[in-house]
Parts: sequence; C-alpha cells; structure tokens
Amino acid sequence: MKKNILIFILFIFVSILAGCGSKLENPEIKVYTRDTTSGTRDGFFSTINFKDAVADNTALVKGYVEVTGNGDMINLIKNDEYGIGYISLSSLENSGLKGLVYNAIDPTEENVLNGTYLLTRNFNYVVRNEYNSTKVEEIVEAFVAYLNTKEGKTTIKANDGIIAVNANDPSWNDIKSNYPIASEDNRGITIRFGGSTSVEKIAKALSSEFSLKCGNFIYEHNHTGSGDAYKRTQGGEKDGSNKLDIAFASREFKLSDTELLSEGSYGKICTDAIVAVVNNKNKITSITDETLKSIYNGTITKWNEVK
Repeated sequence: MKKNILIFILFIFVSILAGCGSKLENPEIKVYTRDTTSGTRDGFFSTINFKDAVADNTALVKGYVEVTGNGDMINLIKNDEYGIGYISLSSLENSGLKGLVYNAIDPTEENVLNGTYLLTRNFNYVVRNEYNSTKVEEIVEAFVAYLNTKEGKTTIKANDGIIAVNANDPSWNDIKSNYPIASEDNRGITIRFGGSTSVEKIAKALSSEFSLKCGNFIYEHNHTGSGDAYKRTQGGEKDGSNKLDIAFASREFKLSDTELLSEGSYGKICTDAIVAVVNNKNKITSITDETLKSIYNGTITKWNEVK
C-alpha cells in the first residue's frame, strides 16, 4: 500500500515538473504598448497594418501592458525575458534591449534615410494662424525658416532627429536678411513651445540656439503630448492659458485637424525610426510586420510560434 502511494506521489511530482518545463520551453509572449495618445504608438501600429489599435485598446491581445513612455517600456522589458514592445531608435543604443531587424532591414539611421527601413514616423510642427503680437508672429516665421538651414538641421540631427544635412542647404546668414525681426532686441518677447514629448529634446535645443540668433527672445516649453499640438495653436485651446505659438507632433496630424489647419502653417521637421524590442535573453533577432500584428492582436501568443 505504502509503495503504491509513493509511486502515485512520484508520478504527480514528475507530472508537475514536466508541466513547468513545458511552460518554460514555450513561454507566453508579454505584450507592451504605449497609451492611445502616443505618437510612437500611432506610428508603430499604422506601419504594421494594425490601424484598429492606434486609438483602441480593445483591438489588442488580452493581458497587454500599457506603459507611460520610452523609459518605462525599456525598464519593464529589461526585467521581462518574454516581453516585446517598441521604442524610438534614438533610445535603443543605451537601452540594454535587443532591437529587431524589421522586414529583413536593420534599424539604422542610414537605412531610414535611404528609404529601406520603413518602421518610421515623422516629427511635425504646427504654428498659430492668428497672433495678438506681430513680433511674435515674425519670430515664429523666422524660427520655421531656421529649421531648414544647415545650423538648424545640424541641431536636429545632434538631438536624435533623422535628417540629411546637405552641402547646398542655406546657412542662417544666407537668409537672415529676409527676417528683420532677428536683428531687433527681443528680450521682452516670449515664444511658447509645446506639444509632443518625443520632440521636446529637439525643440528645446532649437529654441535656445535660435534665441541667440534672434534678439534673445524668451522661450517657454510646455510639452503635454502630440494631441495638444493642434488644439493649443489653432484648435479649441488656442486662446486659453495653455496656448502655444509653435507646437510639435510625433505623428501625422489627424484628418480632422488637417481639414482645419491653415495652409502653410504646419510641416515636417525630420524623421524618427521605431524599433521593435525584446529582452536580450530572447533568441529571436528579426521580425516581420505580419508577425508583429499577429502578436499584438493575439493570433500568436507563444514565443515558439514566432518564425
């Protein structure tokens, strides 16, 4: 009798071990995503042909984890061997995560510029269409022009924007005479910047640099997300306490916005790449848009299903 009981206990123990081993050999994928207002999320899901998930969490696999930004995404996946997510290319080098080859193309700045790496989104700007101050309007116009100069592009590139600096690009000195406001004393004028947090680093670098070239105007930054770029320059909050003179979006403006935006009041600054990332212990090195969509919609839930 005792012998039979021992055999039964041993059988149960071995079965449990076998079950645990099976789970470890075929772990479930843990999906991480940004919130629905994120420009990074918009660019990621739009590019992998999963637009239903751009602004709707119900389209995602059950059990997904929503994170607050690149840093949060990085920290969580670094501590999750079975996690997958997406971050900006500029954040990859020091992230401690593995960036995946996308549709057989390496995620590099060179491949973004030559048009072969397609998991990208644009950084865009929008300005007001009505100003209470002519001087503010003239400084904003000069700032927008500065974005396309050698100096402006070099600053954008140095702050993780992907952009080509060409030999035939004008310098600020080449075009400065077109903007007389730049030669005035502007120390009493405040220009309000905001919008996307992803573009904040570039915006702060540009504003501090250009202020010295444009009469030392005061620059204030209030970056609260891409969704506020239109609202606070030309939309419903353009005259409120959070109004902005120039704002940034890390995605394309929505159709509802572009139908209302004044002609010539918005445009592209540079490109940013998005990279699908996994924990360094993960053996996979590449992935396709089809597989990413299948992971995020729940069609693929186990790592051994990823080819």
